[in-house]
Amino acid sequence: MSIQPLEGANELSNNRPAALVQTSARILAVAIGYTIISRLIGLLTGPHPSLSLAYLQALIIDLITGAVYALVLLPLARRLPYRMGMRTVALFLPLYWIAVLGNLVEAFFYTTMSRLALIAAIIILGIPCLVASWLIAWLLPAHNQKQPAPGIGQILRSRPLLSWLWRIVVVGILYSLFIQIFGSLLALGKYYTNSAYTSQLHTTTQPTSITLLEEAIRGVIFALVLLPLLAVMRGRSWSKLLALALYVMLIDAAFESWLAMLAQTSWTIAFRLGEGANLTLDAIVRGIIVALFLALPALTDKLEHADVRQELSEGQRLQ
Repeated sequence: MSIQPLEGANELSNNRPAALVQTSARILAVAIGYTIISRLIGLLTGPHPSLSLAYLQALIIDLITGAVYALVLLPLARRLPYRMGMRTVALFLPLYWIAVLGNLVEAFFYTTMSRLALIAAIIILGIPCLVASWLIAWLLPAHNQKQPAPGIGQILRSRPLLSWLWRIVVVGILYSLFIQIFGSLLALGKYYTNSAYTSQLHTTTQPTSITLLEEAIRGVIFALVLLPLLAVMRGRSWSKLLALALYVMLIDAAFESWLAMLAQTSWTIAFRLGEGANLTLDAIVRGIIVALFLALPALTDKLEHADVRQELSEGQRLQ
C-alpha cells in the first residue's frame, strides 16, 4: 500500500504553544462540522427546530460529541501516514461501530423501539460519523515519516490467519462473558425485566443463549474494527501493551459509555449512571483483552526494509 507525503503534522514541533493552539482550533473545527451535519440531518428528518432549551441542549451535546471524537481519535490519526481514503476508513470503522452501530444492534435485542426506526438510524447516524472521520483525517494529519510506512494489510499478514481467527474468537467470547458478569454485579437486570422501568425506558430482555451469542458476535466485530489501530500501535513489551490497553479503554468508554449516556437525556439518571458504569467496566476489560490477545509484535527490520524496496520499485516502474 502506498502512501503520500503528509505535510503539517510537525511544522510547529519547535513551537509547542502555537502547535497546541492550532490543534485545538482544528478539533473545534471538527466539532463544528459534526454539529452542522447533525443539525442539518435533524432538520431534514425531524420536526422544525426552535430555539428551545431542549434544542440548545442537543446543540451543546453535538459540539461536545464532535470534540471528543476528534480528541480521542487524534492519537490514531497521527499514526496513519496513508492516503485520505485509507485514513478516513481506519478512523470511521471504530468510531461508527463503537459509538453508533454496535449500540443500535444491541437496541434490536434489548429495546421495544421500532425496527424501521432503528434501521433508519443506522443509516442516518452514520453520516455525521463519516463526516467527522473525514474531517479528522484531513485536519489532523499523520506525523511525517522519514521513509514509507508498511501498508496496514502487510502488517496484519505478519500474523498467520489461523492465529488471527482463534484470537478474535477468544476476544468475542470473553467480551460476552464480562458483559454478563458486570451487568449482574451492578444489578442492571431490573431495568430490563421490571415493568416499572421497562415501560418508561422501552427496554426488554432476551434468553441467556441469545444474549451470549449476540454479545460474542459484537465482540468479534469490535476486534475487527480495531485492526487498523492494531497495525499502527505495535509491540508486545509491557509498556506497549499498557499503552494499547489504555487507548482501547478510552475509545470504548468515551464512545459507547460516556457520550452515549450524555445523549440519552430521556433516560433516568439512575439508569444512565448504572449503564455508564457498566459500560466503563466493560471498556476496561476489553482494553486488557485486546492488548493481551491481539497486539502485534513490533515490525522487524526485514519487513520494513522489504516494504521500502517494494515502494521504491513501484515508483521506478511508474517513472
